[in-house]
Order: sequence, then C-alpha cells, then structure tokens
Amino acid sequence: MNYQGGNMGIAAGIALVFAVTIPRVFLTSLASRLVDDAQLAWFSVAVSAGAAMIMTKVLLYILSRTGGDVIDGVRWLLGSTAAWLVALIYITIFLANTVLLLREFAENTLLTALPLSEFSLVTIWYAVWAAVFIYFGIEVVGRVAYMVLPFLVASMLLIVILLIPFYNVYQLVPWQGNGLEIAVYHGLTMAGTNVGAVILAIYAREFQNAKTTAQALFWGLGGSMLIKVVYTQSYLMTFGVYVGQEKILPFFEMTRLVYLNRFLQRIEALLIALWAMVSILAIAISLYTVVYLIARILELPSGRPLVPLVAAITANVAMMPPDIITAIGYEKIYLYISSAGVYAIPALLFLAFFLKRKGVKRCTSV
Repeated sequence: MNYQGGNMGIAAGIALVFAVTIPRVFLTSLASRLVDDAQLAWFSVAVSAGAAMIMTKVLLYILSRTGGDVIDGVRWLLGSTAAWLVALIYITIFLANTVLLLREFAENTLLTALPLSEFSLVTIWYAVWAAVFIYFGIEVVGRVAYMVLPFLVASMLLIVILLIPFYNVYQLVPWQGNGLEIAVYHGLTMAGTNVGAVILAIYAREFQNAKTTAQALFWGLGGSMLIKVVYTQSYLMTFGVYVGQEKILPFFEMTRLVYLNRFLQRIEALLIALWAMVSILAIAISLYTVVYLIARILELPSGRPLVPLVAAITANVAMMPPDIITAIGYEKIYLYISSAGVYAIPALLFLAFFLKRKGVKRCTSV
C-alpha cells in the first residue's frame, strides 16, 4: 500500500467514482425513491448527485491549495486530533457502506441466480473476492473498473432501448409528483447515496494532479447521475409509481421484460455475471477505503495485513440482520447519516481554509 503513488489518471478516477456510486440503481433504493417522490424521483436523484458533486468539488478545491489528501488537509488546517476524527468518520461511513452492499447483493444473488445456495457461503464468496481485488492495490481496482465500465454502460443502455415497447409516457405525470419542495428535500438529505465520490479526496495522493481529480469527479459522478436519472425515468414509464414501489429488484424486473425472440429469452441471466462484477467492485472500493484510512491514521507501512481481518469483520456484520427488510431499513438510515460526510466535513474544512487563506500557497498537484 503506497501513500505516494501519483500514477492514476482520469480514466481510473472516472471508473472508480462511477463504480462506487452506481450500485444502488440495482437495489431497492430505486423503488424507495418512488415511495418518497413519485414521478419526481428522477429529479430527486439528480439533486442528490448535484449536491455531492458541489461539496466534493469544494473539498478538492481546498486540497489543491493545501496539498496532499484529505487527512493531510485536515491535519494542516485543524490539527492531528481533527484528522483522526475525520478519518474515523469516513471509516465508519465506508465500513457501513461495505456491509450494506455486501448484505443486499448477497440476498439478491440468492433471489435471482442461486436460490438453493447457503446465504453465508454467498456472503463469504463476495467478501473473499473483494479482498482479493484490494490486496493488489487501488490502481489495479481502478484498471479493472475502467475495463468493466464500457460493458456495464452499454448493457444498461441496451436494456433501456429494448424496453421502449413497454413505455407509457403518461406514467411520468403529474410531473410534480409529491411536490417539488419534497423532492428537493429528499434529494439533499439522501446525498449520502453518492458519498463514494469522496474517494477522490481520500486517494488524492494516488492521482497525477488536482486537474485529474476534478475531471474524474465531473465525468464519473456526472455519468453515474445521468445513468440513474435515465433508469429512474425508464422504470417509471415501464411500471408506473404504484407498481414500481412494490418491486424488490427494479433492475432485474426491468430486464425480465425484455423479449428478443423465441430463441433468445431471459437475457437477465446473461447480465447477472456483469452485475456481480460491478457489485464486487463497489464492495472492494469501499473495503479498500476502510483499510487505507486505518493504515493512514496508524501510520502503518502497509495495510495488506488488515485486509483479511476487515473483510472477515464485514462479512460477519453483514450476516447479522435477520432479514432483507431489516437491512433495507438500516440502509435508509445510513443514507441519511452518511450525508454528514458529504456536507459537514467539506463545509468545516472550507471554513477553516477561509480563515487561514492568507497563509496558504497555491499547490498545482496533490
């Protein structure tokens, strides 16, 4: 685990941000948005991503002046104790994200592909492969992510196109849904959905310069937002608000509707492997972030010895909720709480930077 990498470019940054912020479009979160905002669910999704992009941009702006990553920036502006606290906050956020993604994707795998398998074995399988990925470092994860990214985007857009015969545009009205103010409120309070974009600040040392991270944020989170908005609208036009609220696996249900001909049916089976790869990538990125931050605050030369331990803890905690409904309830609470990582820390650092701005020199690389 190298703290002075500087080798990752824009492509890897885009892929990492996209991979860690897109997974919940495959989970129940899409149906939950319909419960909260009805026909304006797509607008709520856009507001969440926009808020996360603005606040992460603020964080990257500060780091471009102070140099280093977010831990270095906090230590320079607020001291070592504050750096420890910020690191612990992000460790908690990404550990919870890893646990929830691991639990939900394991449950969904049982529902869609392996109904006769043992739940604990599937959970361990996901955790082991995520641990294998991160053992080789974030650069390798980034390369794998941008190799998978074109196939993921192409397959998702293909599903949207093939569902055109099922679309009913009248499902999008009334356009105000449950109210514009309510949609904005839910969008802002659920910005934790995109807290993964903060990895650009956490791994700032691993990127070539500040311009690289800024472009990775724009294209990575912007692309993720666009795909989620398109998918939300497609889901609304296909199922409508009331039927759509009842679906546990929105993406899988949409894919099941696709019918090409009598010789090629049930194409959702072809996409499960890609879906599993994306889920492992998202889990791996969040898990690596936890290990990386622990190693940073403890000043360890390498975080590799922590990988098996953290992966085992994550798998065991993921199996603790008694059922998937309980896990989904925990996820909604998590999304509200994790918004602190989106708003509070960048705002606090910006205030500290503003007060110390006269003594800060511009830094062109991080």
